[in-house]
Amino acid sequence: MGERALSWGLRLLGIALFVGPFIAAFAVHNWDLKATVMPSQEEMDEITETISGLFGEGFSEDTFTIGTPTSSGNTIRIPVRLTSPLNLPIKITDLSLTMSDQGVEVAQVEMEETEVEIPANGTVDFTLIGPYTGTLPTDPQPTDVNITFEAYGVTLQMQVGQGGEV
Repeated sequence: MGERALSWGLRLLGIALFVGPFIAAFAVHNWDLKATVMPSQEEMDEITETISGLFGEGFSEDTFTIGTPTSSGNTIRIPVRLTSPLNLPIKITDLSLTMSDQGVEVAQVEMEETEVEIPANGTVDFTLIGPYTGTLPTDPQPTDVNITFEAYGVTLQMQVGQGGEV
């Protein structure tokens, strides 16, 4: 007889532990389904403010600056300065792009470094390197950019084609 009672008691306890939090949530919100399930406007505003605060002042033309390219043999080296507009530290794990000069594709380059860590709102210099023959570009412009970066353990990959489409 004790085993049956224990069995029923454990079943009822399982049901109570499953249903109890729902009942408590409804009771806290005055039995209003919408208030229980949906966040309040104040909570939504707080989330929006937090997320928008991560992006600081946003991207500008000074975010990604390309220096004067140099060549050695059949290798082109392009110094790059990246100023992060983000209010959080990030790590670039991969960056490759196509360089164009006056509308003509001239080189495919990638990061020489394995990874680059950028502090929140920080600036970092690194080098893009790739095979190249011919004269050095006079006005190098990035096209077809592929970038992979990490922020707080989340890996994001972006691809921006010619014309700026993501």
